[in-house]
Amino acid sequence: MKPSALLGALSGRFDPASRFFSTTQPSLHRNREEPEMAKKNITRPATAETALLSDIRVGRGRDKRRLSDEEWNALVRMLAIKTDPESFDVRSLAPEGSYLARLLRHFDETDISYAIPLMKLVMVAASWLTQRGATLEVPGLGDIVPTHWIIGLAESGEAKTLASDEVMRILSLDGECPVSQLAAPGSDAQWIDDLAENNGSYWFQDEVGKFFNKVLTSANFLRIKPWMLDAYSHKPISNRLKGETQKRVIERPMFTFFGLTVSSTWKMDIDLSSMLDGFCQRMTYFIAPPRTDTDMFDHYLYFTGPKTEERRADLHELWQALCCQEGAAGSYTLNPDVLPYLEEWWRSLRATWGDTSLPKSFIRRTGFSLMRYLPVLHFLLGKARHPIDLETAELATRFAEYHLQSTLALFQDYHQNGTGQVQKVFTLRNQLQAEGKPATVRNINRKLSTGQRANLPAALIREIVAILNKIEEVPDLISADMKRPQKSGALVARLEEIRARLKKTERKRNERRLRNLRKAYLQDRDCFENAMAESRDGPVEDREEDVVLIEEDARNVVELSTRRSGT
Repeated sequence: MKPSALLGALSGRFDPASRFFSTTQPSLHRNREEPEMAKKNITRPATAETALLSDIRVGRGRDKRRLSDEEWNALVRMLAIKTDPESFDVRSLAPEGSYLARLLRHFDETDISYAIPLMKLVMVAASWLTQRGATLEVPGLGDIVPTHWIIGLAESGEAKTLASDEVMRILSLDGECPVSQLAAPGSDAQWIDDLAENNGSYWFQDEVGKFFNKVLTSANFLRIKPWMLDAYSHKPISNRLKGETQKRVIERPMFTFFGLTVSSTWKMDIDLSSMLDGFCQRMTYFIAPPRTDTDMFDHYLYFTGPKTEERRADLHELWQALCCQEGAAGSYTLNPDVLPYLEEWWRSLRATWGDTSLPKSFIRRTGFSLMRYLPVLHFLLGKARHPIDLETAELATRFAEYHLQSTLALFQDYHQNGTGQVQKVFTLRNQLQAEGKPATVRNINRKLSTGQRANLPAALIREIVAILNKIEEVPDLISADMKRPQKSGALVARLEEIRARLKKTERKRNERRLRNLRKAYLQDRDCFENAMAESRDGPVEDREEDVVLIEEDARNVVELSTRRSGT
């Protein structure tokens, strides 16, 4: 199933003035005669799906009622399959009118997957915030640092490195790299020394599959794995080279990691057992879908023409404005309604991801990575001076579901026989309807092989068919005498209308925010120079306190078999 905000939507009423839904969720198991119990109010973002489904009434004799949770989720899954394109559109992760969307438009005249520049921007922003000391405050958890570790996979010839370099060129247009960077290591000893000198830095690793293979198999890189496992939780790591009497200790190691690799060679470098290892589980994965609107033969050269530099300058100026916004490098907090929304979203994953072949450990860590996304996306949306709101939280769930879908596809690539059950069911369903036969679960199962039938989620199909049959009416949209295909078609058509309207409002809101940020920046250009000067003083505030030298008797230390590269 494709990633979508559909998967987390729940019932509610739409308030056009606030752009959010205020919902009341009574227990679904309470009898009509039982007294009203305390209800839980949860405010939810105004997605097109919520606006559509909140109007649906289910017939029960003369009574009309709203959809139950089970009925709602069944329709949500049906709409996700019916409305999502065959290839996931990464542009849905870039809100209309936002800086993310403007950066992606710079790549319109190429055949480069939008996923590469989008995730590169996210990673540089995460690194900039990390190096400036920004954190997310969550009561009970303390401060969360936005140290994302993300790996992207795309096919050979997708211009992965070129796209990554172009984003960095835009953000560094004045010749000053926006973040401190770690060099690709030549050995584990070199790596920990470089991290000690540049704690909090941005680590970009091309051909990351081959590099991870070295980390898992080569004697010169073996210690990177346990060090990275500790660094993931900011636990101290240490090392001392042969002949030295002082051991270097990084008390609170941190860095952002962005790796790119070729999809088709990933399995050759990382086998399934290595993929299930705790080391690879610390990463968040995305698969860059190829563009469907163009191909390589439409573009001989990239980023040519008289307006290219103008676009770069414009995007760079907006980047500077984002860096200068009030509260950009401070402590981010959550609106009171955000955590309840995220908890409800997490529970909703049970129905959509609980029975998949994706290991639970990957689902858990991807879910937690959403917390690291919150300050980064809030910063990129230009809202750093405000607490993180539902708009940012809903966008973060979209990113998380994109990672879940990508990771599942990655695992399915190890098990080719298990792919595409849901897509197969709906293909056969459409075939049966075209043949004039009833698209029942039994008829669909008869067209499946024994192996496919064993893993077929028949309950999902049965649930969707049942709810479509039960739908009574939607004002001015569905009548009781409509047949099932007419009902589902009407729902999809209305959904697209609502999406278009919400996108228009979203674009105006984000464009206005960027105009205000640019205006403020142009009135005080020194703010960006001051920010960069502070960043050059050290990637993390008080960085020297994170690295200590411990005197030790050399006789009590095991000599290392490796040497620092270049010595």
